[in-house]
Amino acid sequence: MLLILSKSQRKKKYLRDVADSFIRIGRLLEQGYPLEVALTFIQLHVMKTTREQFKIVIVNLQEGHSVHESFRFFDMPKSIKSFLYFYENQGKISEGFTHAGELLHYREKTIYEVSKLIRYPVALLFFCIIVLFLMFRFVLPHFRSYFAMVTEAPPFLFRIILFFLFNLPYLFAVLVLFLLIISFYLYPKVKQYTPYERTMKLLSLPVGKQQVKTVITYFFALQLGRLIRTGMSLQQGLKQFENQDYLPFLQQECVQISHELNQGHSFQEIVKMKDYFRHELSFVIDNGERTGFLGSDLEQYSDILYLELEDSIQRVLNLVQPVLFLVIGGFVFILFFITMLPLFQMLGGL
Repeated sequence: MLLILSKSQRKKKYLRDVADSFIRIGRLLEQGYPLEVALTFIQLHVMKTTREQFKIVIVNLQEGHSVHESFRFFDMPKSIKSFLYFYENQGKISEGFTHAGELLHYREKTIYEVSKLIRYPVALLFFCIIVLFLMFRFVLPHFRSYFAMVTEAPPFLFRIILFFLFNLPYLFAVLVLFLLIISFYLYPKVKQYTPYERTMKLLSLPVGKQQVKTVITYFFALQLGRLIRTGMSLQQGLKQFENQDYLPFLQQECVQISHELNQGHSFQEIVKMKDYFRHELSFVIDNGERTGFLGSDLEQYSDILYLELEDSIQRVLNLVQPVLFLVIGGFVFILFFITMLPLFQMLGGL
């Protein structure tokens, strides 16, 4: 357990270091530094693991590899690395580093806030487990002895409560075993899903459906909008999605969208029929195509979606701790109530 926690802490420290480094690299590139010079300079201000990786990146660049290919081996989400690919194709790699660093930094900050919020409820849950252990070790044996000596059978409802109380550890073990079996059964199946199937499964869930649509629409609108603004046609922009594997779902779907465009369907109609996009996207595309500002409209729309994502994440964070306290507190109250009932029955029999 300690080894897992230590590894997790090292990973978090590494990702924060990479995020800060990317933001600094972006600033240096904006000031006119060549990328190799910026990487050499940044090596003086990063942890050892990141420093060694930057050395490998410099070698890759000197061998003629593209920027996004040189950073491919970095241990961070593919969605973050996709910024280097798209912004390199736009000729604005400095902004790619900055945006990738900012998004990675926000991601790690959100994870830290979640872990901080659940820290106290988890401590309370651990305390409950200790209380349960003490109760089964010292209290329940006395209950069992008392009711074994009583000649009069307790009421039916009371017998159910006693059965639940005496067999709680076994019920808990069965629940854990059931969850493990379900996990071992589902994990291989989920691994075999294509990106499209995984996305459709997420969209079929009652909770988080809108957030999944928002994330997909955000990445699509942002990168396609910026590609079009650099002078690419719609087909050329979609081709950039097809040529990458950082966002495999959009890679597959853009192949389908290009095929439908070649069949004569309008872009606005195609997007409107896709269930995984926000419905507003088709209106943004329709307006952009009529006014001639499709790229700008898509980019502006992506900014709005990003703010919406931030707001929805903050709302969830504000709910996490109260809900956990309510659930764990309710469990403690029910446990206390069930434990006290036999005690009251014993007192009533005296």
